[in-house]
Amino acid sequence: LEAMGGEKGKLPNTPIQRPYFSSSFQVAPGVDKNRPVLMHQPKAGHWYEGLEYGDPNTTSLNPFFYGVTLVHKPREYTYQSDAISANTQIDQSYFTSQNKYRVEWDPPTPGKNDGYIKWYLNDRYLFGIKGESLNITGSKIPDEPMYLLMNTAVASSWGFPVPCPDGCDCSCFECNNPDCDCALPTGYCDNFPANFEIDYVRVYQAVDEPKHQLGCSTEERPSSLFIKGHEKRYMTDDDAVPLKPVKIGGAVCESHLDCGGLARGGCIKGFCKCHDGLAGSSCLSNFGFDDHPYQDYTKTLSVSMLSLPRGLIIMFVVIAIGFLTTFAMTVVNKKRDGSKGFEDTNYPVHPQPRVNMDKSSYGSMNRINIEQGNGPKAVTYCVIDGRMIDTDNPTSTESLLASLQ
Repeated sequence: LEAMGGEKGKLPNTPIQRPYFSSSFQVAPGVDKNRPVLMHQPKAGHWYEGLEYGDPNTTSLNPFFYGVTLVHKPREYTYQSDAISANTQIDQSYFTSQNKYRVEWDPPTPGKNDGYIKWYLNDRYLFGIKGESLNITGSKIPDEPMYLLMNTAVASSWGFPVPCPDGCDCSCFECNNPDCDCALPTGYCDNFPANFEIDYVRVYQAVDEPKHQLGCSTEERPSSLFIKGHEKRYMTDDDAVPLKPVKIGGAVCESHLDCGGLARGGCIKGFCKCHDGLAGSSCLSNFGFDDHPYQDYTKTLSVSMLSLPRGLIIMFVVIAIGFLTTFAMTVVNKKRDGSKGFEDTNYPVHPQPRVNMDKSSYGSMNRINIEQGNGPKAVTYCVIDGRMIDTDNPTSTESLLASLQ
């Protein structure tokens, strides 16, 4: 729920006037083509259909916010988030008196796209979204654990002059600076100091309904296990762990009032010390607990395949194909060159000589006849005491025989 104050006056393409508040459901994936034009009603078939309005005269589709494109790196992680929103007419009394706001959330049945979200004001039905209305994008009513957030938020994109008035640069938003008046809504600074008072917060769940589970991490949606597997997503640069322990006292103090007063704690030796059941460094919070603590039903976390950018995958494929092609051509060329060398080289062929050995009359002499094939001459040698003698050379033979005598 987001409140929009301001002066009364007709707004474009809606029966709702200021002040009003918005009931919104932000969902992804969103409509990526033919999106509605800001401050105009969407065209039939290009937005979520079947939306329910309790009283069309006081609650109508919000044409001032249809969602945003959430940009992330790498580019493949960027996605369109839609805001399915309705504005409800209110008056100034809603800012000064207590009112009861209610949200009914029924998660879808496993395997189906049912479920719903409905908003109520003082038990009066305002706006509803059924699971079937989300079929246009394939999204669904949430079924994962949620938490409640109640705060006072101020942003220059919500309720401030658009477009920026002539002669104003809209870069200054200080209430006590006259140069900033042109960038601020009329009566904006009269709202400060502001108080956001909450009487009670109650959460109800259907009895014996398996879809309505309690806790921030369930068996079907083990959030704590997912966080363990992706701790860096939940940490800043200076964090050692994603979830820090709850601080109980420890703030520097000068008096008991700095620690919430004696009803909450006390200032002991310059530091706050909290009473039992209280927490925070200054003892200003109640110590919360989970009466249905999460049980670790599984010990493993299934991780999907590594998702790489499409351009990077294409580059790897091209490089791999080029490498394999080059390698294959190199192997083929080497085989071809080797085979060609053996076939085309004309080496001279020498006939093998025929060697004949026979015993001579000398006890230690063998006669060797070496006949050259295809040759006209046969050469005869004698081996005497390990020395080879050409028998066709009388000089060498006679000198050898003389040495043996």
